[in-house]
Formats: sequence, C-alpha cells, structure tokens
Amino acid sequence: MGARVAGPICSARVGDNWIDGGTVCRSRTDKPGPLDVADWGLLAWNNLLAGPKAKFDKDHVYSRAKEAAVKRDIDLRIIGDDYARSAEISLTNENYLKELIRVGSGGAETVSGSAKKIQFFIVRGGAEGLFTDPAMANVDASDVVFPGSTTGGETAPTFHFDNNDLLAVFDPKGKLIRAALLQRPLSITGAWTRKTANAIYDAWHGKEVSVYRNTNFDVPYVGFVVDDGMKKRGWVDMHKQEATNGCIFIVDDDTPALGTPELNTFEPKLINEVLASIGKKPQDVKGAIRLGVLRVVDIR
Repeated sequence: MGARVAGPICSARVGDNWIDGGTVCRSRTDKPGPLDVADWGLLAWNNLLAGPKAKFDKDHVYSRAKEAAVKRDIDLRIIGDDYARSAEISLTNENYLKELIRVGSGGAETVSGSAKKIQFFIVRGGAEGLFTDPAMANVDASDVVFPGSTTGGETAPTFHFDNNDLLAVFDPKGKLIRAALLQRPLSITGAWTRKTANAIYDAWHGKEVSVYRNTNFDVPYVGFVVDDGMKKRGWVDMHKQEATNGCIFIVDDDTPALGTPELNTFEPKLINEVLASIGKKPQDVKGAIRLGVLRVVDIR
C-alpha cells in the first residue's frame, strides 16, 4: 500500500489523499459473514454520496500542503458536510468567506457590520480547495518553484512562491468587495530570502493598509502597502502579477503578459473595486490613501 499524506482523523471529511477509496470509518471490524441491514444501508448511503462527492473533488482542488487537510475539513463544516452544496465554496460567496474567516480563526476574527474603515483579511492556507488546476493536487501549493523575473530583469530559476493564501476585502458594513488568491515570493535567488519574507508577513496582523502608486520600476502599479514597521528590512506591496523582488501578486486571470504595454495600465479587479468603494479610480491615486486594517487568519 502506498504512503498517504498526513491528514485528519478518519471522518466523513477526509479526502482521497488521506484515506483509501471505499474505506468506511468504523470503531471496530465486524465478524466475517453476510452483510446485515445496517451494512446495506451504509452501502446505499455511500452510493448516494458518490455523485456529489465526485463533483466536489473535481471542482475543489486541494494540494499536498500541510494545511490542505485542515482547510478541506473547514470547507465541509461550512457546507454542513453536504457535498451537494459544494458550489458555495467560492471566492465570490460572501457568506462562505465570512464563515471561513470565523471558523478558520476559531472565532477570534469576524467580519464586522459596523467597522470604521475597509476590512482586509488574509487567510493563510485559504486558497486550498479553490484551485481550478487539477495539477495542484500533486504539489505543495505553499512552496512552488517557478521560473521568474525580478524587477531588474534577472531570471530566477529557484523562485519559490507560497500560492495557497487568499485576500478577502469587505466594506465597513461587512459587504464583500472582492476576494482573490495571492502568490507570495518565499525566496528569490540572490534577491530575497525565506527568513525575511516570513518575518515581514508575520508582522502584518492588525496593521493599517494604504493604497499608493509606485512608478519606480519598469512596470508602474497601484498597490496595497501595509504599515508593518519592517520597511528597513524589506518593502512588500500587494499588486498585479508582473516582476517582483519580494512583493506579493494579486492573482487575476485577465492580467496581460509580462513585457506587453497593456500590463503598464492594467490593475487587478480587486484593486479597482476597492478603489471604486471609496469613489476613486487607479488614475486618482497620487499619494498614499489610508484604507483600513488587515487581519491575518492562519488555519495551519
């Protein structure tokens, strides 16, 4: 029998990576003999679940990251272990994201309906189950190696990204503005270290977020900057997918290719919609505009 990824204790919420197909959770093994009424009922129930569960597994991809099993368990708790409700697990579902924040934080963090400013939440490991590429099931999404480019144009064959976090933004009344997946550089050959990346990221909880325009590089951008007190160690913004020396990418499927003129004027939908919520457009951003507070939920 092949090795399994470590996961939760046997329950209805374990996935195919953590338990053999067809295995039933039981407190003990019955004596050999014909199936009784309870056994037949269990088989019928398993067959009934097979269709919705297959769709759940197809639509919601979890990687081999250590937090993936916990995130899958949380997702199924949110939908009441009802695979037929799997469509509710979505970046566009306000109620799902609010529950993910509440349940994922053990009740410590919730989206307020009467906040003073915009509410930002990063859910570490929150992208698990929201991947659409089946190939992600075979990798550790919290540490993926990509070829890449720094802002100086140097290629980086050992460019490590943490790809399984998400950013969700709500207005002061608790209405979802937008959510997006994040790509966070962990290390870049000759330019960025994992120690620095994690030290800065770990300092973000409870800190103020502003939006500003950066024109210091070949590709100008409007980005979110966190007042983390770590700027002497490294300046990390959240902005569109382009080149990076350590800044975090906001994933947007419509992002133009690196090196095209369209990328210079493009901004992710999340940034556009956050600005729209305060009556502004990207071209209106000159100096820094204070937006609200960032809270970090770590479901690991």
